[in-house]
Amino acid sequence: MKYIYENEQKNYQDFASGRVLYNQKGATAFPVRLASEIFLRSKAYLEERGHDGTITIYDPFCGGAYLLTVLGFLHGRYLSRIIASDIDENILNLARRNLALLTTDGLEQRIEEIKNNLLLYGKESHEEALESALSLKALQADINEGLEIECFQADAGKAQLPAGEKVDLVLTDLPYGQITHWSNAGENTLDLFLENIEPSLKPAAILAIIGVKEQKIEHNRYNRIKHFTIGKRRISFLELK
Repeated sequence: MKYIYENEQKNYQDFASGRVLYNQKGATAFPVRLASEIFLRSKAYLEERGHDGTITIYDPFCGGAYLLTVLGFLHGRYLSRIIASDIDENILNLARRNLALLTTDGLEQRIEEIKNNLLLYGKESHEEALESALSLKALQADINEGLEIECFQADAGKAQLPAGEKVDLVLTDLPYGQITHWSNAGENTLDLFLENIEPSLKPAAILAIIGVKEQKIEHNRYNRIKHFTIGKRRISFLELK
């Protein structure tokens, strides 16, 4: 796989999980450069289909919302709304804390936490965390001022967004490369997810789905625009037929 948009190596240490962004046992991070590349490709596909405004993005398997939070800092100027959901209420507490970092109050609170840790313990890691937090504060200045953030519990195999609510982009990393944690899910859980999400998509919406390399994302209601593999991951871009 060749990077198109993020074709230069950058230092993404400010986004290290647990440094400024919160972390907890069982939560996963995601390669920042790859996340940005996937988003920018999705944005380009939307523009090809006539979408030239801000984007409503939805991650129905958000976990601790690491992916959405990183994209919010890097590309918040393109976003009008971030929607996050997960079946696990415990992990959603982490997601809410991370997404709150995209707000002025949330990041200021985190900066104060880091400053207090620095005063109490004086560790080099706290100094580095404070530097990163201030760097994220500079990025925060570019986030769309009217950005809305919504986070709620939902089983992606059953639940739908509220009536009338539709999204431009579904960008998600399937848990552990496969969908295994849905309640009452059978063998065709991926098909169930793709059928369930369809009513919540705008006509020109794009789905960017990240899974394991061996997993092909196909469904008779969608066209696959493109897919690529990198390492153990396969990223598939879909559109409605």
